[in-house]
Amino acid sequence: MIGGLIKSNRVAALAGAGFVAGALAVTPAQAADLGGDCCADLEERVATLEATTARKGNRKVSLTISGWVNTGLFIWDDSYDSDAYVVSENGTTLGTRITFAGDAKINSQWSAGYNITIEAQQDDPLLSGLNQTTDDATANFSLFYSYMWIKHEQLGKISIGQQSQATDNLTVVDTAGVIFAELPIVFDGNTFFLRNQQTGALLADTWASALNCTGIGMDCNGVAHNVIRYDSPTISGFTLSASWGEDDFWDVALRYAGDFGDFKVAAAIGYSEEDGDAGGLAGGAESELLELAGSVMHKPTGIFVNAAYSDYEISTGVDVDAWHVTAGIKQKWNSLGATAIYGEFGEYSDNVIASSGASADVERYGAGIHQWIDAAAMQVYAKWEHLELESNSAIYDGNEIDKYTLGGVIFF
Repeated sequence: MIGGLIKSNRVAALAGAGFVAGALAVTPAQAADLGGDCCADLEERVATLEATTARKGNRKVSLTISGWVNTGLFIWDDSYDSDAYVVSENGTTLGTRITFAGDAKINSQWSAGYNITIEAQQDDPLLSGLNQTTDDATANFSLFYSYMWIKHEQLGKISIGQQSQATDNLTVVDTAGVIFAELPIVFDGNTFFLRNQQTGALLADTWASALNCTGIGMDCNGVAHNVIRYDSPTISGFTLSASWGEDDFWDVALRYAGDFGDFKVAAAIGYSEEDGDAGGLAGGAESELLELAGSVMHKPTGIFVNAAYSDYEISTGVDVDAWHVTAGIKQKWNSLGATAIYGEFGEYSDNVIASSGASADVERYGAGIHQWIDAAAMQVYAKWEHLELESNSAIYDGNEIDKYTLGGVIFF
């Protein structure tokens, strides 16, 4: 579109130049003032303009700009205090972002491409430091992805750079498509402080310290690494992935998606290992993570169930288990698009709060509604979620927080 506009403008400009040249023919002194060749000068100026204008790639490699804006209202209540914040991201890793991506065809079998994704971190409950005392926190852009890839149609794809490792988002298996509001991973509220249950005072410990995998529930190894990754071609619905990252992180994952009659099915299993240098574990400790997930939807009725499980072991003796189930129904009850209504329940067990050595078991439940607005490439959602902490320490035992989210995402 942009390139076409420039081309049209260039033709118009050259036509106009012809008219100007004709007029200047009767005034040679003025033509000399323009360097003797007005059209050549104009061509040079147009070429400079084209070189500094964003277009859809060059003649060999394409450029596509896409992304979404995800924002809304976040309300919290920790039984001692409550407040409402306008936030970005609303408690998942799917915050507002812009992606620049493209590819080029090498021949009938080989292709190559790239991905650069930038994420906005403005009042993000996960990353920007929002808590009971801070309603406006870090506002910046961060480099989310930056990698290139090469692909063979029969052999698969290899990519290198900052990107999702093979097991990233493995537990986010969702045939209903409600991931912008509902995930098995606990994100929003991670930076919120726990309270001393004997005095009500805020502690230095956050909800992150009471959840396994440094506060992100399942999906313990984060959202992006500097890795070399391999993805196989999809064969009968199965895709195999593996990746290795600097300072010795590696993982492998197997995913499946397909239909069985009236049922839409998706599943995944993954395993990963990392040492302290890769994952930031104290004292150079090593960790192992096993993840399982599955989702099924009955297409005629729209009834769906998502389930996920993870077992996270650290060489210091920590062995954390987590499981989560979401069940609901998705139907097109109005002209706007599909509507999904769901409930959730999960447990994140056997964690240890590092600062005190106290045990921490977190129970989670909630409900939500998700509405698609097809004509505007948009989704809106409302969600309630409750977290409750059990501990062998009277200081921590009984902590709870309710979180209410009203948000929306629009794609471009």
